[in-house]
Amino acid sequence: MLRLVIVDDEAPARSSLRAVLGSIAMELEVVGEAQDVDSAVEMLNAMRPDVVLLDIWLGDGTGFDVLERLTHDDTRVIFVTAFDHYAVRAFKSGAVHYLLKPVPRAELQEALERATAVPVAGPEQVDHVRRMLLDRITVPTSEGFHVLSPAEIVRCESDGNYTRFHLANGDKVLASRTMKEFDAMLEPHGFMRVHLSHLVNMAQVKMYLHREGGTLLLANGQEVPVSHRRRNDVVEALGRRGTKS
Repeated sequence: MLRLVIVDDEAPARSSLRAVLGSIAMELEVVGEAQDVDSAVEMLNAMRPDVVLLDIWLGDGTGFDVLERLTHDDTRVIFVTAFDHYAVRAFKSGAVHYLLKPVPRAELQEALERATAVPVAGPEQVDHVRRMLLDRITVPTSEGFHVLSPAEIVRCESDGNYTRFHLANGDKVLASRTMKEFDAMLEPHGFMRVHLSHLVNMAQVKMYLHREGGTLLLANGQEVPVSHRRRNDVVEALGRRGTKS
């Protein structure tokens, strides 16, 4: 009996994987589900399943964050990703199992069969996938997914339960997730939450203006307010970059 755990921050995605698993002609048991990094780490360390179906992007971090906190290395990992086919082919050479959403039954069965027949992927293989993926982020929209380089994003703006991405080429992308979910994802790339409604690529800041309590002038000419609570942190961050107000 193959024991599995499903880790995905979206309940419909977890349900979909359960349904597909139920149609596979293998002896399987889903022993648990998790929706974020902390719950996934706790569950995987406690249950030590044979296989984890692990989403790349979680609401509070990434699947790589989960792997770094595991206390054992005998669980085989099958990454689940929303990246396009080109990106998937790009990191296929990392020899880590992966599936592209939505997950076809035949591909899931093949991945499970392969996962049980080969050794657990080593740290160097997982690091290869991490490097390939963290250079870009997946932005879900009503039309599908945009795959963006953080360097091409000037800023993100909260729009209720959505997030509006402002790109360097002038395009805008409306993501169907809250800005909180992108905050942790973009912070390692030099982005900073300067206001409750604004997440800024600090490399795109041209000037800090004292007016109205604090305003950032960006490379594309846009201005973004800085909240009073975050003003000192913003000024300090700009100082470290050698930016003058």
